[in-house]
Amino acid sequence: MKTILTTLNAKYIHTSLALRWLYVANKDRFDISFREYTIKENLEKITTDLLDGEADILGVSVSIWNVAQSKELIAKIKAQNPNLIIVVGGPEVSYEPEFFLKNWDIDYVISGEGEFVLGELIEAIQNDKAVNIQGVSSLNNISKTVVQADLEELAMLSSPYLLAEDDEDRCNRMVYFETSRGCPYQCQYCLSSLEKGVRYFPQNYILGNLKSLINHNVKQIKFLDRTFNLNMDHTYAIFGFLIDNYRSNLSCQFEVYADLLKDEMIQYLNNNLPKNYFRFEIGIQSTYEPTNIAVRRKQNFPLLAANVKKIMDGGRIDLHLDLIAGLPYETLERFTKSFNDVFVFGAKEVQLGFLKMLRGTNLRKYAEKYGYIYDENPPYEIEFNADISRADLDRIHEAEHALEKFWNSGRFCQTMKVLFDKYYDGRYFELFDEIGQFYKTRNYPHRGYQLEDLFRYLEEFLKSKNIDLFHTLKADYYSNFTRRPQGFWAERLDKKKRKQLLYQIGQDKAFLKRYNLNRKIVEKQAAIDPLSNNSYELTIFLDNNRLILPYTIDENIKS
Repeated sequence: MKTILTTLNAKYIHTSLALRWLYVANKDRFDISFREYTIKENLEKITTDLLDGEADILGVSVSIWNVAQSKELIAKIKAQNPNLIIVVGGPEVSYEPEFFLKNWDIDYVISGEGEFVLGELIEAIQNDKAVNIQGVSSLNNISKTVVQADLEELAMLSSPYLLAEDDEDRCNRMVYFETSRGCPYQCQYCLSSLEKGVRYFPQNYILGNLKSLINHNVKQIKFLDRTFNLNMDHTYAIFGFLIDNYRSNLSCQFEVYADLLKDEMIQYLNNNLPKNYFRFEIGIQSTYEPTNIAVRRKQNFPLLAANVKKIMDGGRIDLHLDLIAGLPYETLERFTKSFNDVFVFGAKEVQLGFLKMLRGTNLRKYAEKYGYIYDENPPYEIEFNADISRADLDRIHEAEHALEKFWNSGRFCQTMKVLFDKYYDGRYFELFDEIGQFYKTRNYPHRGYQLEDLFRYLEEFLKSKNIDLFHTLKADYYSNFTRRPQGFWAERLDKKKRKQLLYQIGQDKAFLKRYNLNRKIVEKQAAIDPLSNNSYELTIFLDNNRLILPYTIDENIKS
């Protein structure tokens, strides 16, 4: 029998490690292969492609982000081939298999880590045996077990990171890598809270695969460990290995629990780590202790804050700090404080997420206790609860759009610094909230805009506050380009005047010699902006560098 494994990734650059593990665990025993698509691809085409594979069994990996598309895809496939046996697995289906068996046109659900269980299921189907396998559910037999694979056995298989099928695209896609499975914490909104204990892959297996990936010139490795720095010996071994085997154009991303970082670890990284090599994701979620107690999240915020500051002071690691809106007991006012408590660190990215009531989590089971109303469709985002209204959450959504555009994008660094230093000191959420409401009032789009539009909208917002930061905005705007751009402002020089000015400057041999320029560079690669009278500012775009120069014209040039 022929088996095809598939999933719908969020983007092309993403890869499914789950499919690769399932494949390497079963390829030597069965006729099995895998195919990946993205959620934006045409489902009719995907259906045709999968049916053309003439499989007897189709395995589909389902997550919160592809569940709607996966259901539709399965329905289309079953309509054309009712005899095809469909098996689903993944975090979305693992904890409520009966629901999916009753509501989807599928045959089996695998709950948990299915590398070896899938082989048992295929063998039973091939030999026409009754399926009574722990972790495998059918309508006639619902398993309450969420299986875990033996990591020592997995490490004996062919590497899922170095498959020949990935050779062509490996350098252009993100590599997902795991050194452990499980999570020690019990955050009630997270599926990881349902796992018991943390298990580690053998160290020689981890380091051998990392060395091979580094030698294969991959660009991004995202470690999937839920708390990468839980075991200090393990953490030191991998950090040390990566530092010793540093290669330019490679970045590594980790989820770390900042409370657990020790001073010696932070100092070690600050002293030895090349810049732009490591990125830490730190989930803070809330700084309100009653909220953390309600969701059983252990957090020492003063210690966390001190550690984050030490990392920021070291200047070696990019930080991505996470917050969640809609947790129990957090009103809009209290969420604003959590946001400002976190934003003050000045991390490169602050992700403002919204609580999702995931299937299987305890927070979903006890939603009524906190007055939660949430969307019954994926991704199950909350609409409101007893402490925060729908209007308040809508307001936070608008602020989140502004946060993404004007902070996380990294396009407005100088403008944001001036705003926070001079006008919104300590009122970080308030700025994004006001921008969000300004957007809403003006009905500005959140999609389908040009970069010039973003700068124009922000300048209009600042003018509405009687704040003049045009020159700072212009400097930020130019920093986004390696070639002379069109500008976002109403032009103060007509095209003919600009051309005449640049021509005249291009004839100034002393000026050209002083700055090692030539006429062609000035005329083709320089932007010119009037300052006062006959004074101008030249911005010359030289590949990845910009040269900003003052220039005074001896005589007015008449248009």
